[in-house]
Amino acid sequence: MVFSKRLFCFVYTILLLAGFLSSLSAQVLLTNQILDLRSETSFGQSVHKWSFKPGDSPLVTESEEDDLYLDEENGQTRALRFAHAQTQLGESVRNGWISGFQVQTAWNKVKDGDGEFYFPDFPKYLESYKGYAWYRTEIRITEEDIRTRFKSRNLSVRLGQISQADAVYWNGKFIGGTGLHLDTEENAQLEDKSLYSDKIRFYQIPIDSLKTDEPNILAVRVYAKYPLSPGLSHDKFYVSSVKYSERAEYWNDFKKIFVIVLTLLLGSFYLYWQFLFRNEDDATVYFALGSIFMALNTLFQSQIIYSVVGDGFWIKKIEYLAWIGLVHLLFNFIVRFAHVRQGWIKTTNRYIDFAGLLSIVIVLVSPNFLFLSKFFFYWSFVTILLGGALFYIIFLGRKVPSMGTVSLGFLAFIVLMLNDIFVEMQWEWYPSHTYVKDYAFAAFSVSVALSIVKNMIDSRRLVEKQREEKDRLSRYFSPAVMETIVADNIKLGGEEREIATLFSDIVGFTTFAEKNPPGVVLQNLNTIFESLSDLIFHYSATLDKFIGDAIMAFWGAPKQTELDAYKAVACAVDMQKRMEEINRDLGLPPGTFRLRIGVNFGEAIVGNIGSVKRMDYTVIGDAVNTAARLESHGIPGKVAVSEAAFLAAGGSEYIEYEDIKELSLKGKAEPVKVYFVTKVKPRPGI
Repeated sequence: MVFSKRLFCFVYTILLLAGFLSSLSAQVLLTNQILDLRSETSFGQSVHKWSFKPGDSPLVTESEEDDLYLDEENGQTRALRFAHAQTQLGESVRNGWISGFQVQTAWNKVKDGDGEFYFPDFPKYLESYKGYAWYRTEIRITEEDIRTRFKSRNLSVRLGQISQADAVYWNGKFIGGTGLHLDTEENAQLEDKSLYSDKIRFYQIPIDSLKTDEPNILAVRVYAKYPLSPGLSHDKFYVSSVKYSERAEYWNDFKKIFVIVLTLLLGSFYLYWQFLFRNEDDATVYFALGSIFMALNTLFQSQIIYSVVGDGFWIKKIEYLAWIGLVHLLFNFIVRFAHVRQGWIKTTNRYIDFAGLLSIVIVLVSPNFLFLSKFFFYWSFVTILLGGALFYIIFLGRKVPSMGTVSLGFLAFIVLMLNDIFVEMQWEWYPSHTYVKDYAFAAFSVSVALSIVKNMIDSRRLVEKQREEKDRLSRYFSPAVMETIVADNIKLGGEEREIATLFSDIVGFTTFAEKNPPGVVLQNLNTIFESLSDLIFHYSATLDKFIGDAIMAFWGAPKQTELDAYKAVACAVDMQKRMEEINRDLGLPPGTFRLRIGVNFGEAIVGNIGSVKRMDYTVIGDAVNTAARLESHGIPGKVAVSEAAFLAAGGSEYIEYEDIKELSLKGKAEPVKVYFVTKVKPRPGI
């Protein structure tokens, strides 16, 4: 039954994730109001093919027409004689173009309509042409698209992951640029901070330049400071309404902030919860630190960071470093959460530590963005291998409470991570084109949070159950014995200790029982025992047993102190005083009930005596028998204390007595000197 439930949850999770990823194929969540320039279907059309031309190519012709550009240094808009992309390209212009491939990360591999082929030494093209290149595609937008899809003629082009600088043309019209302008002097030095590899570009399309029901030509002129950056890379390329673009980016920023806040809150909550109740569990530290690293990774993927950090190269480095740290912390968290102790896990963890440190060094010393991108792409496969190892570790720790919930969250984490790798590979059969790595850790964090809630509920129930059991046991055991029971230190057997033993018997109770109904007798006996038991516990004794109307208690076990004998004598004296109060409380004449008490001190065997199924924590030995005989030979209303107990309690310095007698006790060859104690003086430590 349990297996069926888990199987159902597993299948349901897979279907849910599949539907979720499929809905992301439109690039921007919530609506389909975009014309995707790299997905397989766009408004029912076939995939948009891109063309590539390295260098400052014949695609452009010199024009006398002035164009406007933003002078970033002076903050002014100036006229510049800018090169324009021609609206129509003749056959001569098409020569030298590699047509029909989707824009992608890899330098040396492109895809065309006939299959896959390798473009010879792609990096050298940008290097030989001083980093200049053109990308071009044709976009067809119908009037129906304007009415039903865009719902506006105010459209914009969204381009992402363009390198150092770019200039964008729509039907030969310059509509915007980012970074340093392209038409600078040939020997101009572009600063590294101009690299905005992930900075999103939005360019508004002039309404008078928009053509419907015929091809629109989008041309992007790129300057890539090779090998610092790879030029035009893959990302979300789409056309949408200006209003939608703004809303989409606000939504994307909100998602990033939400993931950052969620991971930090869950990590902090988990750290608080575990340190509050399970201080020895170091898995908490790894999860909390992992949450911080995930929040850092998400922050440096967002557009928000560009308002704080201007160096795109370091933005990407910190993003990768945070992810490397996250993988290391996640592995350690799962291992410790599952409580698996196997040799190969320790060895694997050492390799991960070494690989992590090596990866950090490589990222920090990466000479260029291209090298960094390639390294991290291959490193992502290490993450998948670790994911497989972690699944096996989760299986080994499947009996750990809440591991089922955590395993479902980790499954979601792996599936969403695989999505990002498939998107990176740009396989045509894969339906999604959107990165969802941020949601991966968020899903895992939620599963851990659910496990926390479950642990909280289970712990609360366990505490309540233990409290109820402790309340029941406290009626039969002293607090000292209760601590031993709760600590689960009970075992059959005993040990020899110096023990102070007290026996008391109620004089007059037998006569009272003969004259009164059983209910009244039991009620009065319980009242007496409850009052005397409170007094015995006040003096930190172990209440051994009730024997009819008698009480047996002892000091020195399970905890032993130098004041055990003193406490026994002091307790006996106070019990005599308490008995007088009990008579008054019960409305009985003075002296109706009196106590006969005997106290002895000596070596005895203390421990759990009996069988495994039924044990009594008690004391046995000659010293115990002597205390019992002192009580039976005692005087009602008096406390008979042996010489051994008298001396151990401090003698005349702390004990006052009214008489000394020598009593012949059964089993004793010599008479026993007995002190009839009347008062106990205060002693430090009580």
